[in-house]
Amino acid sequence: MISQKGIKEGEIVKNRHSRVGGVSGRFVNRPYWISVFTGMTDKRIYGFLAKPSRKDMEKSGFTLFEVLMTLAILGVVLSILYMTFYQSMDVMAHTQGRAEVIQEGRLILERMTAELKGAFIPAQASPSKNFLYGLVGKSKKEEEDFRDRLDFTTVAYGQADPSESKRDIGELSYFLDHEPGGRGLTLFRRQDDGLDGDLLKGGRSLAVCDRVRSLSFLFFDRLGGKQKEWSSLEGAHRNELPTRIEIELKLEDARGQVHRFRTQVYLPLAR
Repeated sequence: MISQKGIKEGEIVKNRHSRVGGVSGRFVNRPYWISVFTGMTDKRIYGFLAKPSRKDMEKSGFTLFEVLMTLAILGVVLSILYMTFYQSMDVMAHTQGRAEVIQEGRLILERMTAELKGAFIPAQASPSKNFLYGLVGKSKKEEEDFRDRLDFTTVAYGQADPSESKRDIGELSYFLDHEPGGRGLTLFRRQDDGLDGDLLKGGRSLAVCDRVRSLSFLFFDRLGGKQKEWSSLEGAHRNELPTRIEIELKLEDARGQVHRFRTQVYLPLAR
């Protein structure tokens, strides 16, 4: 321990109100203790304790050029961060839109498949003209895309309950048309809950989805032959269903990218 006897009390009193190196006299004896514990010299101690002058404070500030350079660098960094964030959000939105289009296309084909599997024509033609059974497919091509239409009678349309042994027979149609306010071509589904003398008309038509680029049907007969059109009302395939139907659907996403969906449906009631 260092004894306080080595400190002259008279010097403390004498220099209480004096200035030494710009520092009040009460600090005169403190450098001794600070130097003992820190190893700092008296000059460094007084420089540390002394109040900085106005000239020193002016030298420690930032110049206008330094402030402008800092703001410029900060602006560049913020611009890079914004571009990165914008691109990430754009990619996320595109991925979500693409997933929605893919899901929608698959659901449409699944519904068509279920309804076409119930396509039905009785073994004996109905003697009444008020009840018309059949399947009619017409094809129309514009440039590289198709605008096909399909009308048929089925025992498995939307409102039927699969658990019931008895099902109603109705008319269904799928075709493309323009809807007011729609984006591109719209896929429509026509449903007629009762049979009548016209397989191509009647009932109500509801929009299924828009942004449709193409709808195509390809029919296969019992010998494996391919045909773009089919009619069970007249001609070589009168009162006859195709053994299978190939469906191709093209949908566009928000960026105009085309997504193609294709499936084949086997008709179990075809003779």
